Amino acid sequence: MNKRLNEMDDLRDMGRFPVSVHAGATANILLTIAMTYLVRGRYPRPLALPLWAGSIISLNLLPVILLRSGMDENTYYPPIEEMGFFGDQHKFASWVYAVASANMLVWIVLAWTLFSYRRDRKALAGMLFVAFLCTFFPAWARLFKRSG
Repeated sequence: MNKRLNEMDDLRDMGRFPVSVHAGATANILLTIAMTYLVRGRYPRPLALPLWAGSIISLNLLPVILLRSGMDENTYYPPIEEMGFFGDQHKFASWVYAVASANMLVWIVLAWTLFSYRRDRKALAGMLFVAFLCTFFPAWARLFKRSG
């Protein structure tokens, strides 16, 4: 079935994104983890985590809100497999942003927790490696499926 971005109704639809979209999402998670490492070292106070997580999620959603305000009934929604990384990120079905925000929250809390117990370059490298493997997994699965 050839669904358009606004017709996404299943988590499996996210597996149909172009590799460039998976790469961008992975880069966003990795950058957030690296920044969480820095923030956790500088601000170890109890309220720092919710403030940090809320700020990051808000910053990720702000462009979506702004870009959606300019959409109308003539907005073109490309098929999922043909979406552009920058030009179409604001055209997903609304539930996709909730899932993406929850995913970001999980990585932030996981990184914050790890860096609370062990805050060194090995912990950071390990966290980045695990996040890379997990976040890019749909693209890995598709790449290996094609070559097999």
